[in-house]
Amino acid sequence: MTTEEKLQLIEQVLQIEPDTLTTDTALEELSQWDSLSILNLQIEMTVFQPDLSFEDLHGCQTVGDICKQI
Repeated sequence: MTTEEKLQLIEQVLQIEPDTLTTDTALEELSQWDSLSILNLQIEMTVFQPDLSFEDLHGCQTVGDICKQI
């Protein structure tokens, strides 16, 4: 999975306009970044990373950090 595909997946799960996120986007700046979004993202990403935990995603600071988890 390419970085672009990862960004598209994250945008889809967080319901963000396409081509909005970059790997440098700070998660704290996104109003959509909350516990429910983290859980939804975790569920979607288990296809690629089955042992990914809520805590792994919660500890991310940027979208790039999430991309590294996949």
